Amino acid sequence: MAPTRREHLPAPQIGRLITDCEDAAALFSLVTQHSPAFNASHVSTALALAVKLLPPGAPIRARTKTGVDQLMRLARERLLQLGADDPAAPGLVDAIMLRARPKLPSFDASAVANTVWALATLGLHEKEKKAFLHALLASSSSKLRSFDAQSLSNTALALAALDFHDAAFIGDLLAAAKTKLGSFDSQELTNLASALAALGIHEKAFMHALLSEAKPWLRNFKPQELANTKWALATLGHKDAAFVCALLAGATPKLPVFTSKELTNTAWALATLGHEDAAFMGALLVSIKPKLQNLDAESLSITAWALATTGHVDAVFMGALLQAASSQLPNFRPQELSTMLWALAKMCHIDAIFIGALLQTALPQLKSYKPQELANTAWVLAMTCHVDAVSMGALLQVVMPHLKSFTPQELANMAWALAALEKAWLDQLSSVAVARTQPQVLDAIRQLPGCSDASSTPLTDDWLFRIDVAVQLPGDQKLAVEVDGPHHFLSSAPTVPTSATRLRNRLLKARGWRVVSVLVEEWARQALKGEQAAHDYLTSLGVRG
Repeated sequence: MAPTRREHLPAPQIGRLITDCEDAAALFSLVTQHSPAFNASHVSTALALAVKLLPPGAPIRARTKTGVDQLMRLARERLLQLGADDPAAPGLVDAIMLRARPKLPSFDASAVANTVWALATLGLHEKEKKAFLHALLASSSSKLRSFDAQSLSNTALALAALDFHDAAFIGDLLAAAKTKLGSFDSQELTNLASALAALGIHEKAFMHALLSEAKPWLRNFKPQELANTKWALATLGHKDAAFVCALLAGATPKLPVFTSKELTNTAWALATLGHEDAAFMGALLVSIKPKLQNLDAESLSITAWALATTGHVDAVFMGALLQAASSQLPNFRPQELSTMLWALAKMCHIDAIFIGALLQTALPQLKSYKPQELANTAWVLAMTCHVDAVSMGALLQVVMPHLKSFTPQELANMAWALAALEKAWLDQLSSVAVARTQPQVLDAIRQLPGCSDASSTPLTDDWLFRIDVAVQLPGDQKLAVEVDGPHHFLSSAPTVPTSATRLRNRLLKARGWRVVSVLVEEWARQALKGEQAAHDYLTSLGVRG
């Protein structure tokens, strides 16, 4: 039996039928029955409605409830009866695109913008959708001059959401937009700047024109528009100090109503642009501080990074930030862990307890670290003098098999860090040795004639120096006995004092003290020989009443 001829409904009636659909199955059925009569407006309306009716990212074929699968099978059969090029079209969006393809030349600006936006919302994963979008853009380039500001900015933003790069189309879009920038409102300007940033398209001349148009209206920008504009500039690396100053002036009174994300993105943008404004950064931190407990791991690490990069020191704020971060540590990923460590080292904000907890979180994840993150972690340990044999052992175990993939800079950083950590470890051992030796030297000095009043670690009169052992000699003479370990001497010449040690001695001498240095290693050798040998060693240095 020959198929019956299907009657085409009037366009207004089809439009009403589309908008009356209450679920995806009804819309799918309508498309399969009447799509040959769809015009451009019907296609874009159907796609926009599909966005609302379908779960995000989930085609209708994935749903099993309410008999949708059965309706889909019926719809595919109808598509086949209609002579569809692809009888296996698996879902609603595919069906709409299948019928829309021949009608693309008739799409006006609104239909193009709505269709691209709908595809962006639904996701563009299959090659069929990408091919459809290519065809849509190809048929629309010549019409861009007729697009209004909203259509231009929405189309650009949708392409950015899809990460869909079509240089020719974007070039035509910017050419059309440049002639109409005067008609763009704040949201449309921000959306266009954000789209270019997301696509990585930096057209300096166009951005200059866009910012010139936006500058007079910055005080009317909403918080999200202000934050997004800063993000776009930072992402593109577009530095315009005058514009940023105007942007911050517009943002300052609105900081209390910024969301947490807008605040942290603003801090990141300023740091990325290298724009220093201590007053604004202070106001920004005041707004962020009450929201620290609500920030996620990424936002916390970004905020710390921004402070370190801009050199804005605020110990009280950092203390509050680390307190908030402590509860989030299990959620920190490798990049966030290494970023937080780097920021602490850069700011010289040494919190041994937090750094230890951070390392404990990092150790199980080290195998997933990139070379730069591994090198940065070693560098941070060295910068903070955080000598942790377990952490360093685990780090080196991961590093060794991957050294060939390290860049020269990463290798240099790793070598420097290992050398610095070795020195810190030796200094630590030296400090322990000095701490053990100092009481022994004090006891021995007190046994010498005229030295029974020797005291331990008194301060100088101006409270600037602490002396290991002080001896008051006749005639108001003062003797400072310093117990010095290996870190007080050059590693290449163990008996030659370092510049820091020489400076200490000169400053004490200027305050009226005669300085005597007791070498830890020599003291240990003499003490082993007995009490008299230790006393003779002290006397040879000039320690006598």
